[in-house]
Amino acid sequence: MNFSTDIIHIAAFLGAGLSVSLASVASGIGVGYIAEEASYAVMKQPNAKDQMFKTMLIGQAATGTGGIFSLVIALLLLFGGLDNADGGWFKVTALFSAGIAIGFGSIGPVFGAGYAGGQACKSIGRMPKKSNEIMGNMLIGQALAQTSSIFALVIALLLLYSTPQQANFPGITLGGIITKSLALLGAGLSIGLGTIGPGIGIGNVAGRANDMLGRYPKQRPNIMKTMFLGAAVSESTAIYSLVISLLLLFAVK
Repeated sequence: MNFSTDIIHIAAFLGAGLSVSLASVASGIGVGYIAEEASYAVMKQPNAKDQMFKTMLIGQAATGTGGIFSLVIALLLLFGGLDNADGGWFKVTALFSAGIAIGFGSIGPVFGAGYAGGQACKSIGRMPKKSNEIMGNMLIGQALAQTSSIFALVIALLLLYSTPQQANFPGITLGGIITKSLALLGAGLSIGLGTIGPGIGIGNVAGRANDMLGRYPKQRPNIMKTMFLGAAVSESTAIYSLVISLLLLFAVK
């Protein structure tokens, strides 16, 4: 069966567009929120502007991680040489699904990381003497929030490079093609949508922890312990989504 690579190119272009556009929306909002809170905090504590700017820039860099992941996947979709016609409809669906996975999969983690960073800046404005402790907690919270986007990146890469070639199944029926293609699409949707809640939830946990550090710095051990416990429970649903995505990729024939 001759399969046009034009269809594969269309899927790759759409996937690349989805990947970058969705992540860019979330990244812009998250990074902007950190700058907003930092600007307000500098007005309250002008003498702490150096600590504030450092925290703001580091927090913004960490928040943009999801956007970088999306950019990498978009570049691979455009220039990664993935237009092998032997992939058929499996490859078409996989390329489009990769964009869905990392595009949607960056939204929640980026929002969460942005909120954690913004609350850290706000907290430093209240307690500048504890800026190092607050920034350290901010980075831990942002790393926890971004874990879900790493799950999405893994699934996106598997969709790009581990999808079977349709040409290797010469006797496959139309029903079989549809079943496997929808399984690949489901894998992208599962991890993409499944990371939104955990990413935002963990960011909320980290953000409130940063806020409380600026109010009750002596309670730092209890605050951090609660943050880790809350983040672990919030992350569990993203792990469920990862498991289902892997099953859809490799268990559905």
